[in-house]
Amino acid sequence: MTPEPDADLSPQEVIRLQVEALSDNDEPHEDAGIETAFRFASPANKRSTGPLNRFRKMVKGRRYNLMIDSESASYGKMKRDDEHASQNITLEKNGEKAVFKFSLSLQNSGEYEGCWMTDSVLRR
Repeated sequence: MTPEPDADLSPQEVIRLQVEALSDNDEPHEDAGIETAFRFASPANKRSTGPLNRFRKMVKGRRYNLMIDSESASYGKMKRDDEHASQNITLEKNGEKAVFKFSLSLQNSGEYEGCWMTDSVLRR
């Protein structure tokens, strides 16, 4: 079963689920990790990065492709208040390292009310 947004998940868990899914992108099927990351994208994020096929191309592009099948991840300190959270993640793949800043918000309405979801991921 692939992870879904859930009000019981902390921002740290949401980020870790996405990073781990992307690091094993093709399990249990091709691009399953990218699909997981898209499911955890906030509605506002999906409006600018979706639909899924467009999101898939973006993640496989030069800026983000190091996230796919990364070999190691180091999690920085979580910054958090009541409605926003961010964390830098250092990923390594084939000797190359990159830092990605995940920014999340607590959804306050709609289908995902009470869930932490990703607003953006920026390569630093």
